[in-house]
Amino acid sequence: MRHLPLLPLLVLAGAATVQPALAQPASSRPGPSPPAEPSGEIEVHQALARALEANPSVRVALLEVVAARAGTRAAELARAPTLRADMSGAYQESLAGTGVGVTRNDSQTVSLGLGLDWTSDAGTVIAVDASSGVRWRSTNRDPSTDLTVTIGPNYDVQLGTSLRQPLLRGAGRRSVRAAEREAAAAERRVGHERDVEVSAVVRDVLAAYWELWYAERALEVQREAEALAARQLEEARARVELGSLAPVDALRFASELASLRETRRSAEASRVQARVALAELLAVAPGSLRTAAPPPEAPALPSLEALLARVEATSPTLLALDAGVEEAEERLTAARDAARARLDAVADVGVYALWATDDALAGAQLPDGRPAFVASGGLELELPLGSAAADARRDAAVAQLAAARAQREQQARALRARVRERFEAVASARDRVPLADETASVAAELGEAERARLELGTTTSADLLQAQQTAREAALRRLRVLVDATVAAQGLAHEAGALLDRFSLRVPDAGELAEVDDVH
Repeated sequence: MRHLPLLPLLVLAGAATVQPALAQPASSRPGPSPPAEPSGEIEVHQALARALEANPSVRVALLEVVAARAGTRAAELARAPTLRADMSGAYQESLAGTGVGVTRNDSQTVSLGLGLDWTSDAGTVIAVDASSGVRWRSTNRDPSTDLTVTIGPNYDVQLGTSLRQPLLRGAGRRSVRAAEREAAAAERRVGHERDVEVSAVVRDVLAAYWELWYAERALEVQREAEALAARQLEEARARVELGSLAPVDALRFASELASLRETRRSAEASRVQARVALAELLAVAPGSLRTAAPPPEAPALPSLEALLARVEATSPTLLALDAGVEEAEERLTAARDAARARLDAVADVGVYALWATDDALAGAQLPDGRPAFVASGGLELELPLGSAAADARRDAAVAQLAAARAQREQQARALRARVRERFEAVASARDRVPLADETASVAAELGEAERARLELGTTTSADLLQAQQTAREAALRRLRVLVDATVAAQGLAHEAGALLDRFSLRVPDAGELAEVDDVH
């Protein structure tokens, strides 16, 4: 059994950044990088390369494109000229009665034929045939005797052309090429569906990557808070021993440390869950998988009108539905044509020549110095009696076309609604980023001020712990808002059909997939 190698079926050009694809210029895209190891640090573009290589749905989408491309080629080659060749030999005996008894006649024939068939864009079926043969025969020419004479060898050559021009069913370029256009539309539909599938995988991987990034940063915040609480507890116990701090204050720091240890353990569990989610998409063991990306920036956001215009023009979801409508239209064209009566004009033209090596017909001498001609023409009519299966297939094609158009309209409305909804989500998250930065900065300054006041004895440990908790929550909220804005922007780019702009996906040709598993 031979297996299909997928490397390098997917060529990724450009690293995934936190900016929406439709806001990033092509000149800023970095070059490709090889996939990372299953464990250790991994960059965004490495995660995407590994996920697209390992994802079964991407593999299916790629192979469906290759299959659709082969279907298009098959439809285009259906009318390719066909060469026919045949060679035969025959020996035949017969008995005949004569005036003196029964005599035996025989004949021997060897023939060779060539033919060429072709159907034009207008539906004209053209067949050209050429044949040649040699024949010997022994026959009784005088029934009053039983003597036979040998005639031959006789040589013959025949050239003929047959034409069939449909006048109703199968007539005209549109009817003849309907199957080709349907196959081409199916190929485009499958190609856009592949883009949708790949974009969804990219979106999911980016979301999982940044969730792991957040879990790692959140764990760092919790560990730093735990280390600070441990130092403050030691300082508080030392001051209690010196008598400059009440024992209850040391208990507050001990309680805070215990609470932070519990929170840190929860953060570790969240990191493990995020790591498992990303590893599942990458088809690797979680191991010590870590992110290697710098903090994301607040995403840029084009206008809603520009996004909606892009959706209508380039969204692979809508382009796939448009191709599906075109596919249904061509299917209906073929079905309507098949339901018509068949009326064909036919004509045959040919020449025939015969010569021999005996004295009766020496050399290439022919009667009147010319070969024999044959010509015929006429009309052929075929009418179904009553309803036919073609009528039912036509009615089904009409319903399928109406359904495809309705589905396109419904999906376009739903897509525009999702784009508007995600646009508002991205705008809200983007606007919250500077507010979260300001809140985190003020909360950190407040924590430092409370610590200084505690050292001066002008505040309590409870106020310090409350200020530190507020600063910690503000720092986590800042990270959460930043990741939410990034993930929302990537989701918006996916809905708008722009997420793959920073990547280049090369679909393999049929020849590259010759190593498909053998099926027995």
